Amino acid sequence: MPRDIAISEFGRAERWRSLVAVIASVFGVGVSFGALVPLIALILERRGVDAAVIGLNSAMFPLAVLLFTPHLPHVAARLGTMASMLLGLAVTVGAVLLLPILPQLWAWFALRFVIGAGVALHWLVSETWMNLVATERNRGTIMGVYATVLAGGFALGPVLLQVTGTEGWFPFLFAAAAIAASALPLLLGIGLAPPLSAHRGRSMWRMLRLAPVAMAAALAGGLTDAAAFVLLPLYGLRVGFEESTAVLLLTVFTAGNLVLQIPIGWLADRVPRRRVLMGCACVGVIGSALLPATLGSPALLWALLFIWGGTIFAFYTVGLSLLGQSFPAGQFAAANASFIVLYELGSVTGPVIGGAAMDVMGPHGMLVMVGGAALGFLLVAAFGPAPRSAQAPD
Repeated sequence: MPRDIAISEFGRAERWRSLVAVIASVFGVGVSFGALVPLIALILERRGVDAAVIGLNSAMFPLAVLLFTPHLPHVAARLGTMASMLLGLAVTVGAVLLLPILPQLWAWFALRFVIGAGVALHWLVSETWMNLVATERNRGTIMGVYATVLAGGFALGPVLLQVTGTEGWFPFLFAAAAIAASALPLLLGIGLAPPLSAHRGRSMWRMLRLAPVAMAAALAGGLTDAAAFVLLPLYGLRVGFEESTAVLLLTVFTAGNLVLQIPIGWLADRVPRRRVLMGCACVGVIGSALLPATLGSPALLWALLFIWGGTIFAFYTVGLSLLGQSFPAGQFAAANASFIVLYELGSVTGPVIGGAAMDVMGPHGMLVMVGGAALGFLLVAAFGPAPRSAQAPD
């Protein structure tokens, strides 16, 4: 195998080959999980499992991410970048293939936890790889492309599930094949994967102090995007829409996620990233406030949902590019681990808080929660310390 080239030796062609390899690898993982999440829920529902238990089973994935991710920078530094990516994919494929072999409910709890651990390793290493190879001139755009590819995979997964069906082995084989295929693009990156290092003593609290705006963007992104994604159909039903229209709310919201990440990332390469994040927060607050007024006007409602959805998800996209700007290469894996943990913490708690707000304040309580999270981030970004610039322009 060729020796890895130091990032400082990369020419333009080597950078793009490296980035194409890692970003393409993400697509198959997105397709697989776009299919697996509804597949497992539908199968458990057919078996008569309580909805609360189905929800608890789905929580095994984020629980594994929260528990394992802080330790993964040391694993990745020890194994190496490429080996860590392949290990994460192999663990995930193995666990997915065991799902139809071990159909017991307790086994599915354990296997979804293992799947979460495998994906967490691939997630951390791939984002670290991208941020280390990207330059200050294109970091935001690269993160926008990454988010778009991942969102596209998530969107395609449920569509392909219509082809595979939800019975028997075939949908699980399809999901495992999509993950295994994610290893193929990595062949383009042989010799071009940046080495990772992990400094001990770099706790999440230290990372919060060093980059509060980027870390707050991760938490706000998890809170707002997950709450809206989970609760929008319920919101639509409670304000009086038909079920098909309530589902369409989520479709338009997700379309904004898919389409707007590259333009917002491009903007973040030309305008200070904290300002872009503050702009996203303003749209998050204003969109939450205006949405009830558009319910009687479909054109305004769809336009607002599209912009609101894409802007909320940009908390993660632009926050990740700000993180890459704020830490030197030797600290980035640990910083990225903290970023992922905060995002997942927000993703787990956002739907719970938003749902409770709907129970207390009525359907618009979800919007109060999302707008409040965006406003909280806006205050942190406006009054917190200026982001560090640890990366020299390339």
